[in-house]
Amino acid sequence: MYISRVPLDVSRRKTQIALVSPNKIHGAVEEAFSEKQDRNLWRIDILKGRTYLLIISAMKPDLSRIAVQFGFEEDWGETKEYDGLLKRIDKGSAWHFRLAANPVHSVKDGEKRGKVTAHTSEKYQLEWLNRQAAKKGFRILPDGAYVVESGWKIFKKANFQQKVRIFEAVYEGTLYVEDVDAFRDTLVSGIGREKAYGMGLLTVVKAEV
Repeated sequence: MYISRVPLDVSRRKTQIALVSPNKIHGAVEEAFSEKQDRNLWRIDILKGRTYLLIISAMKPDLSRIAVQFGFEEDWGETKEYDGLLKRIDKGSAWHFRLAANPVHSVKDGEKRGKVTAHTSEKYQLEWLNRQAAKKGFRILPDGAYVVESGWKIFKKANFQQKVRIFEAVYEGTLYVEDVDAFRDTLVSGIGREKAYGMGLLTVVKAEV
């Protein structure tokens, strides 16, 4: 597994459009690989005032195409092996985390199939995260996580006129590993829906406790 980071040039008009149209970033990420593979995880982050595209993938990507489209041609970013971090995951270990996700639930209408609806309030967004944690190999202590930003992403897919609406919540906090195998799978497979559009990527940094 690999983790890649590409700096994006937000002064470019093309980059500004892509940042509000996740389908364009998705397409660029897919084109960075010479062979078809399982869906890659990606996320947009801002660190110390700079905007980056993060990617988790099973194959090593060619970041040059992304840099040419949305970044700096003189700085293609970097790719590192991810397996070292995965091997350091231990039961009971504590990690600071960041997650951009699509918190939703199904609302039933009588006997009809439930309609997928977004959680737009922080209370229910956090409840959703705790339910996911129970299935994904980790736990979060009370008040151990918070929502740092949230809102709708509204855009049009290529060749389609209808708008796509996706709700995003960005979480930060501290988690504790309960099931090592399940948690490792979560780090490479993500959490929740809409992974093609930048949701689901969980990143962690070891916490000193």
